[in-house]
Amino acid sequence: MCNIAGYVGSEQAAPILLEMIEAQEGLAGGYYTGIATIDEGRIHWAKVVGDCAALRATIAPLDLPGVIGLAHSRSNSGGDCGWSHPFIACADTLAYIANGTRGCFERLIDDSGAARRLLAEGHVFTAVSDQQVGGYPALPDGGSVHISDVMAHTIEARLNDSPDPLDAIETAFLDLPGEVVGLFITPQYPRAIFGARYNFPMCLGMDASGARVASSPTALADSTTWWTWVPPCSAAEVRAGGMRVRPLGSPSAAVGDDIDRGDARAAIMEALAGGEALSFEALSNAVKPLSGRTEMVVGCDPVYEVLHRLETEGAICREIARVDGAQQGLTAPQFRFRLADDAREP
Repeated sequence: MCNIAGYVGSEQAAPILLEMIEAQEGLAGGYYTGIATIDEGRIHWAKVVGDCAALRATIAPLDLPGVIGLAHSRSNSGGDCGWSHPFIACADTLAYIANGTRGCFERLIDDSGAARRLLAEGHVFTAVSDQQVGGYPALPDGGSVHISDVMAHTIEARLNDSPDPLDAIETAFLDLPGEVVGLFITPQYPRAIFGARYNFPMCLGMDASGARVASSPTALADSTTWWTWVPPCSAAEVRAGGMRVRPLGSPSAAVGDDIDRGDARAAIMEALAGGEALSFEALSNAVKPLSGRTEMVVGCDPVYEVLHRLETEGAICREIARVDGAQQGLTAPQFRFRLADDAREP
């Protein structure tokens, strides 16, 4: 699990994006962090192994110009700094971030074949290991490459053939499907964020300054006047003034969000009733059985939404623990939730 953030509007994007990541990283990330913005036809980017504090120690947000950008906080799933998001395609044509796994498509899609074809076409990957890393796509020399690096170049190849960036990401998602959500920005279209999701979370919030895209509504500003989940199994174009959405289609079946929010709330409150502070992962495990699906479950949306509501109501409080990071000497934040004192039974 990871967390995504995007902003397009009238204010400088980088400070907003870092605040959005800090609001989410302890939910399902905090091990690798990166950011990309666009200004005057160029992509400006930085990424580190570590949390948002480590990124702030490396770059000053004001050094990344532009009123549009993406940021990402990654789980502890291997690789070095090059395996942090965002992934930048050849000649800095686009920046791409994602959250999710191959999931039920793992044995159905030839990711390694796609990587080899892109190499043959002249694409150059940056997230490459000289040995096999987990289930990531294999390269001819015995190494491997991050699947999101492959997706960035796949979208780039499609973008070269299509006048519609939504076509580019939609085609890439259909060619290489996964239980994922992804976003990209490109200097070709410097006023829009393009994204697609199957079942992993993406919400949109609007305020007077523009639009924010996030994994959780917790990352949206207090000034947000309206927010919604981007529907599962859809592609979306987000601009400062609104969103264009269309069905993505699916190689298997339509994906629906079938977990009732009242039931999710009850499951979370029951899990917290013992008094122990629990992580997002533990609370997600308590809610996920409420779905009638066994795969492509929209499991994060209801947990993120209910946690946001409970925190806003003051029914629960959040603690931040530090856990072992992605490299020796590093730690990562982990949010843990417990019932607020006045919500406990006497």
